[in-house]
Amino acid sequence: MIIAMVRHGQTDFNANGIVQGRINIPLNAKGKKQSSTLADIFLSKDEQFDIIISSPLSRALETAHIIAKKMNYQKYIRVDHQFVERDFFHLDGLPVGDAMPLVRQKNYTYDGYENDELLISRIAKATLKLASNTSENKALLIAHSHVIKALRVYVDPQKYSFMDLVDNADIIYFEVKDQTIKIIDK
Repeated sequence: MIIAMVRHGQTDFNANGIVQGRINIPLNAKGKKQSSTLADIFLSKDEQFDIIISSPLSRALETAHIIAKKMNYQKYIRVDHQFVERDFFHLDGLPVGDAMPLVRQKNYTYDGYENDELLISRIAKATLKLASNTSENKALLIAHSHVIKALRVYVDPQKYSFMDLVDNADIIYFEVKDQTIKIIDK
């Protein structure tokens, strides 16, 4: 299975540098435009998806719906709760500049906070399960920055880290084959 994993379009929290985690923030005007532009990129490459999957958070779902409509995708958008953003818990709503130094500490833990190990495990298992439980060959998955970072770290912890930037509307392609995940260029 090929998975085009996309970070949702921009929200006001993103624009203002606030950690949103699992706070349900809608797309802003720029985020809606980014989502439409993503659909244009896929259309220009004649890229089609067998299935579109989204995190349950509104910013991801809205991104998925904008893309699906513009691409004339006729099937339902599958919501998968396993691809929800990291639970930042006590850091939600804080300025990114205050929260990220803690998040970037190796092995940072706090009761209620989803640490790196838990997040990586959740996302890797969900990705492998997605590939093994469906006959679809190509998926578009709308998710979140730390979900994408977690999967990249799982694939190659020497090359990737949670300090890497995954911007709004970025696309990262993964291939899942024989219970192995790798990053591919597209």
